[in-house]
Amino acid sequence: MEETILTLIKWGVIIGFFAIVAVVVIKAVAAFFPILLVVGGILLVGWVLLNSDTKSIPPSKKVEIQRQVKAPSLQTRNSAQQRLHEEVESLARKKPGVNLSTLRPELDSAILVIVAAFREIMEDNNFMPMITSANDYEGHAAHSAHYSGAAVDFRIKDIGNVEIRKALAKAITEDLDTRYVVLHEDIGRANEHLHIQLKSGTYNRNEIWQ
Repeated sequence: MEETILTLIKWGVIIGFFAIVAVVVIKAVAAFFPILLVVGGILLVGWVLLNSDTKSIPPSKKVEIQRQVKAPSLQTRNSAQQRLHEEVESLARKKPGVNLSTLRPELDSAILVIVAAFREIMEDNNFMPMITSANDYEGHAAHSAHYSGAAVDFRIKDIGNVEIRKALAKAITEDLDTRYVVLHEDIGRANEHLHIQLKSGTYNRNEIWQ
């Protein structure tokens, strides 16, 4: 009888020990469960990225896909737009290296207005202002309107005094409609010029005209 009681006590102690251990383990898991979820999620995302389908795309194919996404849309001027563009080419001087071939029709129209303003200020109906930049210079800001044929720069540092140049900038601003931005840049410096562009959002930056 005593032996049976001792056996029951021994098993009770063993069962009680494992019950305590189980309770401690369950509490520990419950405490760290959110952390385990976060770590598991990070590992899962990493595994998905490492094993995504893009790994199977050959490098040459990836380059081709990028070209398709970034390739500009070429737009061709109609006959009226081409005649206007040729007229604009004849109305202004160009700094060596300047390329007006990709100007948007809206910029051609603006240049007509700009040339008229120059001639009025200069009191010379034959005056030909100098264009110093269009889409021909890699030093513009990354998303410059120049690269979409939507901006042009005019030299004014050699025109009269600063008050005359300010009056010219004001006249051009007033003569152009609200689609355009006129900036009088580097006033009084060697690179003083007028920057005229279409406002962002009024044209398709991915279009190149020819």
